[in-house]
Formats: sequence, C-alpha cells, structure tokens
Amino acid sequence: MFDEAKAFVLSRPLTFLASAGAVYVAYKIKKFFTLPSIKPKPGIHKFDYKPDTVYLYQFRRLKNCPNMSPFCMKIEIICRVYGINYEVIENAKLRSRNGTLLFIELNGEHISDSDLIEIRLRQHFKIPSLPSEQEAHATALTRMADNHLFHILMRYHCTFLELLDFNPYIIPLAIPFMKQIIGGQIYKNSTSAIGDFEPEELDELLHRDLKVFETVLEDKKFLFGDQITPVDDAFFSQLAAVYYPFHTHITEVLEKDFPKILEFCERVKSQVYPNDFCV
Repeated sequence: MFDEAKAFVLSRPLTFLASAGAVYVAYKIKKFFTLPSIKPKPGIHKFDYKPDTVYLYQFRRLKNCPNMSPFCMKIEIICRVYGINYEVIENAKLRSRNGTLLFIELNGEHISDSDLIEIRLRQHFKIPSLPSEQEAHATALTRMADNHLFHILMRYHCTFLELLDFNPYIIPLAIPFMKQIIGGQIYKNSTSAIGDFEPEELDELLHRDLKVFETVLEDKKFLFGDQITPVDDAFFSQLAAVYYPFHTHITEVLEKDFPKILEFCERVKSQVYPNDFCV
C-alpha cells in the first residue's frame, strides 16, 4: 500500500498537492468557525474535606514572608481577616485548570484564579461589601494592583530560589542559571502585559500607581477606614511579596518616597500576621 501511495504522489504531484492543500484549507476553515473550548476542571485532591474549609494550594512559605506570590497571600489574608477556616497545602507540582498556582478546593469544588476565588469566598461566607460607590472604587483599585502594579513590581523580582526545594549547597551554583531562565520569563510576562519600558519610565509608572493608593489612603489606617477590606489585602500582598523577601529598588522607593504606605503595610502585617509573618 505504501508503494502504491508513493507511486501516486510521484505520478501526479500536482493532484497530490491540490488535495493536500484542500485538506489544509478545510482544517483552517473548521478551526476558524469553531469556538475555542476551555479545559475541564481537574478533579479534586482532597476527598476527605471538611465542610466550609478552604484548602489553599500554593507555593511553600518563605522565611521572611508568607508567600512570594501576592495572589496566594491575598487569599490567605482574606481567610484570616474574615475568620474562614482554611488549610495551606504547599506544593510545586499541582496546577489549576489554567495552569497556575494558586487554586482552592471548597466543599469538593475546584476554584482557580484569585479574582474568582475572592468572589466565591465573598458570596459563600457572606463577606460584607463597602457602600456601593466605595465598593466600585475598591474594585478598580484591586484591578489596578493585580493587573498593572503587579507587572511593574514583577520586574524587580530577581530570585525565586526560595520557592524551590534545592539543597542549600546547590543554590549558589544555580543562581546564575535560574536568574537567566526565570528572569527572562518574568520580563516577557511583564512586557506582554504592560509594554516594554526603560528603567526610568518604569519608575515613573511605579510612582504614579503608588501615588494613587497614597492619595486614597490619606491619614486613614486602611484604604477605606479602620477595617481591613479585600482591596487592602490585594494592595498589601503586591507590596509585601517584593518588599519583605529581599532588598530591591522597591525598598528604596517605599522608604524614601512613600513612608505612609510603609506604615500601612506594617499595620496590615501586625494585624493579620502578628506572630507568624516570619515562618
């Protein structure tokens, strides 16, 4: 059969190419008119779950910060602030439907993406909202923190080795290679999200974002008063994930230009993590 097919191709090359081309065009047309599908939710990992307990799958903790992922930290803080029972499950292999970490399991359901997780937690545990106008402002600020400020701050993330289970003797040898690999991916993700900028331009964007939050904060304890709200969790987590683990340009900017924001961070830290911020 193979010899017959080969003979056909050699004897009628134009017919073969036309047929192959028609098949390819038909495939492209079908693909163009087919709606994209999303991956099904993966099965749960915790079968003996406790009712109304959040199982928080995240990167392992750091020595001087609860998590280098601001999104993992944000959800954990929401659980702490609102008294939601939760268990942290540290892992480096499991991923959500979207291929990301974090994700949670709640009452046998897999939920991914920190925004959707926050929405579900607020609905299920009846977390109170701010007055309508303030809630709208808070939602916009959360989006700004998670979708713009995050990508600026990520440019200053230089090491993720604490997240990895390396032997401490191997770490010094691995640092140059890890910086190249991870740093390149961080840079690519950041530039694809907000654009490519010179360091001076990036610094301008950083100052503008922080100035917005400082203006909203004014002389209040937290962004919208005396109580921590989910937008405080989001803003604090973005800064804490960069400020506390290591010294970067962010450290200098906060200490020199935004002392009120640093004071805000310390208030959130002392209230949410009074005894176990360094774990």
